[in-house]
Amino acid sequence: MTTTHRGSTGVSGHTEPQFAGVREAFESNLRNGDDFGASVAVYRHGRLVVDLWGGERDESGMPYPQDALHVGYSVTKGVMGLVLAHLVDTGQVDLDAPVSRYWPEFAAAGKGDIRVRELASHQAGLSAFEEPVTASDLADWDGCVKRLAAQAPAWPPGERHGYHPLTLGYLVGEVIRRATGRTVGTLLRERFDPDGTLQAWIGLPTEHADRVVRYRPAAPTPGIGACMAVADATADSATRAAFHNPEISADLFADPALWVPEIPAGNGVFDARSLARLYSSAVDGPLRSISMTAVDKVRREVVHGPDEVLADQPTRFGTVFALSSPRQPMLGPGSFGADGLGGHIAFAHPESGIAFAFLTTRAVLDPTPHTRLWRLLSAVAAAL
Repeated sequence: MTTTHRGSTGVSGHTEPQFAGVREAFESNLRNGDDFGASVAVYRHGRLVVDLWGGERDESGMPYPQDALHVGYSVTKGVMGLVLAHLVDTGQVDLDAPVSRYWPEFAAAGKGDIRVRELASHQAGLSAFEEPVTASDLADWDGCVKRLAAQAPAWPPGERHGYHPLTLGYLVGEVIRRATGRTVGTLLRERFDPDGTLQAWIGLPTEHADRVVRYRPAAPTPGIGACMAVADATADSATRAAFHNPEISADLFADPALWVPEIPAGNGVFDARSLARLYSSAVDGPLRSISMTAVDKVRREVVHGPDEVLADQPTRFGTVFALSSPRQPMLGPGSFGADGLGGHIAFAHPESGIAFAFLTTRAVLDPTPHTRLWRLLSAVAAAL
């Protein structure tokens, strides 16, 4: 039995009784101002057990709609990771092969020995474009991948790691394109959405643009993230290079023209229930389409420790996916997924059968984890 109604906080949707605490946490976030408008979805073993949305769409005070879509920012990386995991499963991509096997031009500037797994775990030293790049340049796939193929690494590949906020999508995406002849967005539709019902795109059809809700900024907390702020303001730092060429902020993908091309590190457009359904492809149940063998390959820890780009946030990555860590605990060991600028997150925890997605209109730019997510995940954990 599920419960469905719209409460005083404007929350609609359903929860199975076991997960009633998730609704209470979601309503609390809206009631106390931690969220303006948001949606959360939870699948367990392929069954939708939480599907909630509520609050306000924007400053107009209009209700947050059931069919709201969000630009996912770096949540998009996790969807790209699921596409890559599917290709690992089918044998079309070998994570231990050199990138140059698929993309010969990538071997330039001393990069011939970089393996796909190193490239996909932020170790390649290509966290920023060397040449100046504008936001509109991001729509030029061929131009971006040519720039990156010609670049020399900023550090010895495989020796250190640093978050690749935008370039990872072109790097991994080009390996995928060379291996299959298909783009990441095309494979997302072909491999994960045979019936055409998934509300998830990397490369949004223009007819859905009116459904996209926008971020509203939240003031940063003084003193939090100070180390990264200093690095960001330091000329020639890896942090500044990665986040200011072009400028990465909550406004980067505010232009609907940048929802149309494929930018698979940042411009995917999703609803929460579709994101959770996508991660259910890696969990036992009727939606599984990626074997546990492949899941274990991509969620195996590759790097963990100081991050050259996220200066005050040690990071832990598998292949593409972020793994459970103090920075983003998810549901603990075994969890893998991706969070996005401002507070979005989606992940799977196969051990509990959970696939989780949360999307929000309130952009909190402090380092994670945020209080609102703690509430939601604590409620999920309690239900289990």
